[in-house]
Amino acid sequence: MKISRLHIEQFARDDYPTLSEDRVGGNDLLLVGGNRSGKTLTFNALLYGLYGPRATYGVSPGRTSEVRFVFNNGDRLIRGGSGRSYSHGEDSFETDEADEAIAEFIGAEDIVSHQFVPSEIDELPLATLSESERLSLIRRVMDSELEEEIEKLREQRDDLESDIESIERTELQPRCEELDDINIPRYESRLEKIERLESLIDSGRIETIKQHLVDNEDLRDRLEELDDRRHAINQELRKKERKLRERRRYTNEVNEIILDAISELTCPVCDQIVREQTAKQRLQNGRCPQCGRERSLEELKLDLRSKVDSADEEIEALESDIEELQDEKEALENEIQSLQDSVPDLSDLSDLTIHTLKDNDYDIDDVAEETQERLEQHRTTIEDLSTQKDRLETEIEEIEEQLSELDNALTETESRIKELSQESFEEIINSFREQWSENYQSMAPDLAVEINLRPDGTIILPGNDGPREYDELSTGEVRLLNISFVFTLVQQATDREDQGHNLECVAMDEPFANIDEDLRVNTIEVLLESDIQFIITTSNGDLAQHFNRDQVKSLNRMHIQYTLDELEELAADD
Repeated sequence: MKISRLHIEQFARDDYPTLSEDRVGGNDLLLVGGNRSGKTLTFNALLYGLYGPRATYGVSPGRTSEVRFVFNNGDRLIRGGSGRSYSHGEDSFETDEADEAIAEFIGAEDIVSHQFVPSEIDELPLATLSESERLSLIRRVMDSELEEEIEKLREQRDDLESDIESIERTELQPRCEELDDINIPRYESRLEKIERLESLIDSGRIETIKQHLVDNEDLRDRLEELDDRRHAINQELRKKERKLRERRRYTNEVNEIILDAISELTCPVCDQIVREQTAKQRLQNGRCPQCGRERSLEELKLDLRSKVDSADEEIEALESDIEELQDEKEALENEIQSLQDSVPDLSDLSDLTIHTLKDNDYDIDDVAEETQERLEQHRTTIEDLSTQKDRLETEIEEIEEQLSELDNALTETESRIKELSQESFEEIINSFREQWSENYQSMAPDLAVEINLRPDGTIILPGNDGPREYDELSTGEVRLLNISFVFTLVQQATDREDQGHNLECVAMDEPFANIDEDLRVNTIEVLLESDIQFIITTSNGDLAQHFNRDQVKSLNRMHIQYTLDELEELAADD
C-alpha cells in the first residue's frame, strides 16, 4: 500500500506552499527546496495526515490545514480542521472510526511512525527508542503474536509489581507502623509502679513516706520540683520521639516518589498509562516522562533533594534534642535518688508516688482511690493493646503470605518473559539483524560493517579502536544506521501481510546530511531499487539526478512577511 495522490493545504501556516501531487502513483518522490520552503513542514504534514497532531515533531497544524491521501489500492484518507475520514472500498469511516480504520488498513502508529525519519539526530528512531523498545519493535514487525504474548506477560508483570507495591504501601506498611507504635512495655512499666504504690498503701508504708515529706518541707518542695521537670521531660521526649519516627518514615518514602509517580503516569491526552520503562528512559534522557518532549527536571530534582535535606536536618536536630533531654532526665533522676538516699524511709519513693501524693494533697484515701482506678485502667489498656498487637501480627502474617504468593507469580512471569525474549532473540532478532547488516553493507560496501545487536538491545559497530555503541558513532554513521534500520523494518513488515502492516512507504527529512557523497549515492541506489516507496525532502538539488523528472517536486519559498521573532520561530521549525 503506497501513496498514489497527495494534497497538503496550508499546513501549520497560511502561506504554506500548497503541495498537490496527483501523479505520484506509488512511485518515489523527491521534494527539493531551500530554507523556509516548507520541507520539514511537509514531512510533518505526512505524519499529521496519518495520525494527527500528536504524531508530529512539535509542529501544530493550523485550523485551515488539510492533508489528503489517495493510496494505490483506492483507499482515501482526509484529515484537517473539519475532522478526519477514511474510505475503504464502499465503506466510509468518520472521526474515531477513521482512526480505527487507519490502524487496521495502514498499520499501528507505534510501528508506522518509525517509517518517518526526521532530520534532527536526537529524534531519529534509534535515538528515541530505548534498548528494550528496539527489540519490542522488531518483534512486533517480525512476529506480532509473539510480541503480543510477551507484552501481555509484561502487563501481567507490571500488574503484579503494582499490586505488590500497593499492598506493601497501603496494607502492610500502615499495619507495621501501627504495630511499631504499640508500646506495651511502657504501660507495663507504669503498671509495675502503680502496683508498687498499691503495695505501699496496703502495707501502710505510704503513711511513713507522707509524714517524712510533710515534716521536711524543703525536701518535699525540691522532690516535687524535680519530679515536675522529669514529667515535663518525659512528655517532651515522647513528642519528639514520635516526630522523629515520622520524619524517618518520610525520608525513607520521599526517595521513592518519582518511581511511584512513574508507575502511575497517565497521558492527559489519550488517558493511557505510560509504561514505567518508557518513563524511566525518558527521565534519563532529560525528557518529560509523560509526553517525551525535552524538559528540564532539575527543578523537580532540586525540590525533592531540598525536602530530603530538610528532613535529614530536622532528624539531626530531633536526635540532638532527644539526647539533651535524656541527659537532663538522667541528671534529675540522679539528684532525686540522692535525696531519697538521704532519708532511708524514702527508698521506696517513685515518681508516681510523688506526684500522686501531690495531686491529692497528701490525702491517703484519695491516693488509694486514684491508684485503684489507674490499676484497672492500665490493666484494661494493656489487655486491649495485646489484643490489638495479636490482631496486627496476624494480619501482617496474612499479608506477607499474600505478598509471597505474588512474588512467586512475579518470578514465574519474569522467567517466562526472559525465556520468550531469549528464544525470540535467537530466532527472530538475529534474523532481522542479519538483514539489517546486509542492507547497511549494501549502502556502505567499503565499510563492510557487521551490525551487532546484543540481547539487551544495545547496538554495537566495530571500529579501529574496538567496538563502539550507538552514542559513540559519527553523525554520518548514525544517519546511515537509522536509514538502514527503517528500510529493514519496512521490508520485514510489508513482507508479512498477517502482521496487520500495509504501508510500503518511508518518509525522510534531509536524510543524507553529513553522509559522504559515495555513501549517499550507494544508499539512494539501494533505496530506489527496492519496492518500497520513498518520499524525501532535501535542500540538495543534486539528488534529483537519481530520480525521474516526474518524481521531483520543487517547493516554493514562503513569502517573507514576518517579524524577527516569527522568523526565529520558523528557522527553528525548518
